[in-house]
Amino acid sequence: MDQCGNSLLPKIPGIYQSYMEIKDKYPIGSDLECINNVRFIKSIEKKNEPLFCDADVAMVMLAKGHNVINMRNWLAFDDKEVLTFHAFYKKSGRGAYAGIDYIIKRLNIIYFLVDETIQVNEPLRSNSGFPQGCFIKKQKIPLPGCDQETGPYYRLPDLVVGNTVVFYGKELRITGVDPYTRDFLHTMGVPAKENELIPEDPYFEYRKKTALDFTSKNKVNVARNLPPNGFDNMILRFRGYWDDRNQIEGELHFYEVLYYLVDDTMELVEEIIDENRVTGIRRKIIVKRQRLPKGGPWILQPGHNVKQDILNVMSTNKDTCYYTMDSQLWDAQKVSYYHCTDLYIGQTLKIYSRSIFLVSCDEFTKSFYKNVYKLETHDPIEAPKTMREIEEEMLHQKRVEIILKNYDEVLRKRLIKHGGAGMIFGFLIKMITDDPINQGRNFMLKYYLDDTEFAIYEYRETNSGMRGGMFRSKRGFSENQDQADLFIFYQLAVGVKICIDEFKFIIVDIDDKTMQFMIDHSKEFSHSNLATVRSKTREMINNRFSSLDEFRTKYFQDRELVDRDEFRNVLSFDGELDSHSGAVLSLIHKRPDPYEPFTDDVLRSVVQSEMRKSCFIHFDGLKFNFRSRKSKSDQVGYIECSAAIKAMKSNRISLSEEITNILVNRFKDTKNGCTVNYEEMVEFMDYVKNPVEPPSRLARVSVNDYYIYINLQDTVSTVEGYRGYGIGTVVRQTQKGFSPSERVHRWPAVEDVVNSTEAEKLYFG
Repeated sequence: MDQCGNSLLPKIPGIYQSYMEIKDKYPIGSDLECINNVRFIKSIEKKNEPLFCDADVAMVMLAKGHNVINMRNWLAFDDKEVLTFHAFYKKSGRGAYAGIDYIIKRLNIIYFLVDETIQVNEPLRSNSGFPQGCFIKKQKIPLPGCDQETGPYYRLPDLVVGNTVVFYGKELRITGVDPYTRDFLHTMGVPAKENELIPEDPYFEYRKKTALDFTSKNKVNVARNLPPNGFDNMILRFRGYWDDRNQIEGELHFYEVLYYLVDDTMELVEEIIDENRVTGIRRKIIVKRQRLPKGGPWILQPGHNVKQDILNVMSTNKDTCYYTMDSQLWDAQKVSYYHCTDLYIGQTLKIYSRSIFLVSCDEFTKSFYKNVYKLETHDPIEAPKTMREIEEEMLHQKRVEIILKNYDEVLRKRLIKHGGAGMIFGFLIKMITDDPINQGRNFMLKYYLDDTEFAIYEYRETNSGMRGGMFRSKRGFSENQDQADLFIFYQLAVGVKICIDEFKFIIVDIDDKTMQFMIDHSKEFSHSNLATVRSKTREMINNRFSSLDEFRTKYFQDRELVDRDEFRNVLSFDGELDSHSGAVLSLIHKRPDPYEPFTDDVLRSVVQSEMRKSCFIHFDGLKFNFRSRKSKSDQVGYIECSAAIKAMKSNRISLSEEITNILVNRFKDTKNGCTVNYEEMVEFMDYVKNPVEPPSRLARVSVNDYYIYINLQDTVSTVEGYRGYGIGTVVRQTQKGFSPSERVHRWPAVEDVVNSTEAEKLYFG
């Protein structure tokens, strides 16, 4: 038996019990793996192995604030926690003929605390002549003479500065450690020695003596013209093309020529059409940043920048050799490179057998040549069109024809793109019939802008004899609908008559959200153009009255506020002015109904009454919800306003949105960054601990929209101060309202559509 406990018997058939014991390769797999930031052990053997954290190492981690005593290494440490040792070893050299018996290889020994494995790397050294990088892969390295599978293995106490370790027959001399490892060992109680000097490599010393090291002399010091002050870090950009269509399968190539003023280097980037990109163009570097000669040579021969050449190698015997250097002076090849003065629009550049014709430049390039070289003309040259561009122009013309035929869809997609997504138009409609019962029925028309479908709902009224509710489900026009009765979204307005499934209706009113949307998009809804409506109203008043005071005295008796229905009835001028204009002015000059003043006792009574109705008793849970949410405030018991509203919604507090906002504003602390004192607010709401009497009357803490008043003074002053007329075509009107069959509306000019690519994107997606 050897010192590792292994048998010294020869491995011959019949002595060992299984074939697995005489294998000669022991591959090391990855037993530790991190999946979704959770560490796993894949093999059962590794999991059952008692690989606990070393006691000395555990004390070091405890000193750093991490208690890892009696923990496994793969739980205590991360894969990036390593200790680095510097070492070297001697390898047989280049040959005795140069007097070199060995070379020095500098190595870094990396010890992983997570699984006590070792990896040896060789730092890169330029022009060394040997492969470098990973010297020994990450694994457990056995002690000399021990088996790879059973061990024992090298551990942290075996790595000492000044000692020599043997890794697979290679003797590595440890010369030092990095600062982190030194501090780790010092905390561990094993201070490391001072770093030793690594001996110089004889091969590199020999190269320095014989002047064979050209690594620091291979750059030619080319004289260059320094750019003017202030332009050192700037880039000149030109755009050009290379016409290769005269060759077989050739095409037209477009390039971007970049000229760096800091070192007179150039870069050539090709613009390739790629439909998968958002911009439609993919850029590919054809010539990397370098100094480009005028006409070549494009490929320089090896040794073109070496000052001396070796003519002969003579040796008298195999142990010594002599070099003979060329005594002639080095004649550098004179090459003329491109300069910024050689670049201008109309110039042809010869770059790697490509004749690139410059056609344009950017604004900075124009200003550079104007300020430095006093060049004023930089008119771009039109580049030839490719077959793809010609095909796209023909396709564009066909698209424009389709757009003009389907312009309604283009307008709809434009509205959706500019804030109309999910928009539902609401209109109050009445049935046009001779039946007095059906004349009194009120319906709500909902038009969905996203899919141009609509639905009709009937208002439920007490003792009306009608059930109410759904009158027509959400869908489009039926197949039997008359083409003359079809309508589109921009034709819907107050006073318009529509026909749906042989039922005739008239729009008598519109909701405020729909009206405001039409006013904001008056280009598509010309009947809601505020300037046009005021112009028509002013014209009607001037035709009937001598002054606005006379009009106001006759109809409104010098009142400040007037009811909305009365206001619209007056502005109709007995049917001469369309009803939609009165609805537009009613929304613009509507006076918002103010809140009725209320005290804290009334507010508290209303809040607690609502909480009793919903049987909410979990006030402790509500307070815990407030406390669990993060707050930017340093004070305890405060939370942001938005977080407070979200917490109340998550607890299903049965308060309306307006009462919730009033309650939050009641306990808001603006000095503390717009935060809410939720402790006091919960006590205010808790009717179990702090009950108050229910309200004796209906407390109004919300807006009542039943009575809507119009600010008459604001309306008259606006109409009086308006002297111009609206821009655009005035909508055609009749006493019966708008006729959908006439399809009267204001469209943008056809030239704007033809020259606009936005319309193409809206229609074709």
